[in-house]
Amino acid sequence: MKLRTGLVLSLILVLGATGYFLVRSAEDRVTADMLSRTDRFAVPLNWQLEVETVRPERFLCISTNPCPSFYRRWNSGKELSAAEVAEVVSNVGFEMKTSQICQRRSNAIGPTTVCDSEGTDGEYNYLLNVTSPDLDAAQVVTLIVRPRQPDHGNPATHSSVSSLG
Repeated sequence: MKLRTGLVLSLILVLGATGYFLVRSAEDRVTADMLSRTDRFAVPLNWQLEVETVRPERFLCISTNPCPSFYRRWNSGKELSAAEVAEVVSNVGFEMKTSQICQRRSNAIGPTTVCDSEGTDGEYNYLLNVTSPDLDAAQVVTLIVRPRQPDHGNPATHSSVSSLG
């Protein structure tokens, strides 16, 4: 009886370890895929990387940030033109919609968003944000990648739902 119990426990341990490594391998592949997608953005080599945060895929993602997700921030070293920002997103393989003309307004005071470019490749949502810390200051560029959330019939996202009032 002790031999049988030992064999069962050994089998459970081996199956548990195998399952763990299979899940981790799948998680690592998903994270690697997400990171390879960020390489589509043509970030100039002279931009200084300030912050990078990679939240890997997890079987149980207990966080306010989705798994996987990606955040990277650069100091561009200068004020960017609209053409330079457009070049960063020009070869991503999907449409990136830019919100403004990527130029700091003359009446802006303090840190201000110069422009945002947003898009999706169907699996992930991408946001490229250009911020101007101050007049004549080098602009900061942020790239955020998050999994695309499925629309589960949320009435707020459907134009066919009329508002009550």
